[in-house]
Amino acid sequence: MKVFKLFFKIARAKAGIILLYVVIFLAICFPLVNSSKEKLDFEEASIAISVIDEDQTVASRALIDTIAKRNHLVELPNDKQAIMDASFYEVVDDTVVIKKGFEERLQNPDDTSTEPLFETLQMRDTFQTAMTEQFLNNYIRFMKVYVADGDSLAEAAEKADTELCKEADVEIVTPPGAEVLDTNYTEKFALYFRFLPYLLIAIMVNVLSTILTSLNRKDQKMRIECSSVKMSSYMSQIFLGSGVFTVLIWGIFMISGMLVYGGVYRGLHCALAVFNSFLFAVIAALIAILISSFNPNGTVVNMIAQILGLGMSFLCGAFVPQAMLGDGVNMVARIFPVYWFEKANDMLAGIQKGNLSDVGMCFIAEAIYIGVFVVLIVILSARRGGLVRQKKVVANAG
Repeated sequence: MKVFKLFFKIARAKAGIILLYVVIFLAICFPLVNSSKEKLDFEEASIAISVIDEDQTVASRALIDTIAKRNHLVELPNDKQAIMDASFYEVVDDTVVIKKGFEERLQNPDDTSTEPLFETLQMRDTFQTAMTEQFLNNYIRFMKVYVADGDSLAEAAEKADTELCKEADVEIVTPPGAEVLDTNYTEKFALYFRFLPYLLIAIMVNVLSTILTSLNRKDQKMRIECSSVKMSSYMSQIFLGSGVFTVLIWGIFMISGMLVYGGVYRGLHCALAVFNSFLFAVIAALIAILISSFNPNGTVVNMIAQILGLGMSFLCGAFVPQAMLGDGVNMVARIFPVYWFEKANDMLAGIQKGNLSDVGMCFIAEAIYIGVFVVLIVILSARRGGLVRQKKVVANAG
């Protein structure tokens, strides 16, 4: 097993690169996965809001009380520069200015003025500020309806407050056509597996290809040919070393994933995600072996690793979800194995429509890539072996 030992002697010299990738990957994934609750849930959001009351009436104070029930009130002076400063430094998300004459105009059913009853001030438009403006418009509409119906301002304000502060029943449903979501494998934790293709390609190509290229150097090959090691044994030990190396790298990421997950993986979807990652680890290893067949130097290997890793990750949905990519991009991405890995991962997490049969089709697609790469490696190895034998024959004839 001299070749096998030599394989891992070279691999140990690359341990720093592997450790660097693992540490950076975990440093990115821990905050992403733990940034919110694992449980799918809905919670109504409130914002920091300041109210400037220029009217100082019963109606304006009633509106302030209603706003306070849904948001966090922040006191600010009635100064535009102070308001803009607070918005810029994100002390407040929005500022509502209740205009003078607010109560008087609400009480007047014949009011035809086009002047707004309130004004909102913010640094930029956001979803939250748009919802605040919609809430205020609805409040004014309810008030005018109730006053026109004969209610006093106090009664109208109470009814408007009741209508607008009702809690809606929220139900989170599974996307149409999808399996029941596995709460053990959530969208947040799926991020860990989503980024794996880039890491596996980068490590396999940068490390495994470099090891194999070192073993395939002319001087190294000559030493082996002069030794008692048969070529069949040499190739067997290289493939065994590559297989053990692949399992070790894959195992490191699976154990690291347990640290992010918070224990042993649970549930069918987690098990399928682990199997999906193993299939892709084999694909990444075969890509590395295929690249090493051309004996590139270290600079070229690193360049290929970045092009393949980043290119397929962006195109196939690792860095940008497939749902956000155009149909044309997804159509092109289908020719790459990363696409099928990401598609299976998204379906397991409930991000995309699909059932377990669809996930199985993705696994079959990845298995086809494994078969294709194995055939290519065998063909290239056979051709190189034939060329070597021809050179020996020519040398002996000379």
